Amino acid sequence: MNIFQSKSSTLVKVVTIGVVMALAFVSLSLVVIDKKYGLIGSLILGAIIIGALVYFYANSLDKIIVEKDGVVLKKNIGQIYIPKSDIVKVDKLAYSNLTMTYGSKGVFGFIGNTMDDTVSFVKDRNHMVRITTTSKKYILSSERIDELLSAIRGL
Repeated sequence: MNIFQSKSSTLVKVVTIGVVMALAFVSLSLVVIDKKYGLIGSLILGAIIIGALVYFYANSLDKIIVEKDGVVLKKNIGQIYIPKSDIVKVDKLAYSNLTMTYGSKGVFGFIGNTMDDTVSFVKDRNHMVRITTTSKKYILSSERIDELLSAIRGL
């Protein structure tokens, strides 16, 4: 069993902190600016913000575990298991802008679906790999991308 950590790039850290601070500022300014509806609006906006942040944090990739019979994508909450028999192809990807149809676009990583219906769990766009299975495609990132490729191809 090989374990590969998925670490956030500097861009992802900056975007996450910046977005959290900006949304907190907007929520607090609603309370200060509008005394009549500011508290209700701030509470509703705060609930939406917290829900979105929890969702993206929960789906953020923590580590990739390559076992003898498959690959486990361990998220902060939950995991995805890809059996060895389902893996069709594994490719190293170059730096990409990751055009997303929906997802976080930098908050806790690039988490969501891309334009070509690939599930993205990328935290560093400089070190990406795509796993193509019989039913889905996954893009993920790890600091030791070459070792990850060798481990998955050696299954």
